[in-house]
Amino acid sequence: MSSDPDAHRRPRHRHRLAGLLAALLLLLSLALAWRFSPAAAWLHPDTLLEGARHIGWATQLAVFVLAGCAAVPLSLLVLLTVLVQGPWQGALSCLLGGSLIGALSFGAGALLGRQAVAQWAGPRLQALNALVARRGLLAVFVVRLVPAAPFAVVNLMLGATPIRWFAFLAGNLIGMLPMVGVTAWAAPEILAQLREPSEWGVAALLGVLLLVAAATWALKRWARTL
Repeated sequence: MSSDPDAHRRPRHRHRLAGLLAALLLLLSLALAWRFSPAAAWLHPDTLLEGARHIGWATQLAVFVLAGCAAVPLSLLVLLTVLVQGPWQGALSCLLGGSLIGALSFGAGALLGRQAVAQWAGPRLQALNALVARRGLLAVFVVRLVPAAPFAVVNLMLGATPIRWFAFLAGNLIGMLPMVGVTAWAAPEILAQLREPSEWGVAALLGVLLLVAAATWALKRWARTL
């Protein structure tokens, strides 16, 4: 008889970890397909706008959530929603939809990976998990300002960490505010630049990216002092 009381749990944790990795691979594959495969033509803003105007608010929200969970770029979903519903209602719908996407994908990550990662993590990963748990809300907020990976992918990975639900949901909501706010304010101009890029539009985009990079750097410096 084995003297290890956790021996019978390890196969289950291994299967859950495999499920988490499979889910991450699927989402990353979908994200790449939306950007680089012929499926990218389905996401042309004009095509989507034409269809979105003929469905009701509840259906728009459901499509928003399902598309976000399938790794369709959140920025595109926000732009379309604001253009269809207007800046104020569209912004509120985006925050609600983004919160629902976050809750679903974060919950999937917690279900599949949290115990498995805790079981198999080495000392360095355990130390990183402890740091993330201690600064949960700030960590989620900073990640939201740096869109280094698709929205649903990041949520799934965060779900496998010890971040608490409240910290995740609050950080996710606060972190979405800058992107949703800027898009609601400048949606017509963004769509015009997507249709016919201009030198002014490129310069404005670079300026926004530089501001985001500077804010992210400042937040990281601040986080190290906490």
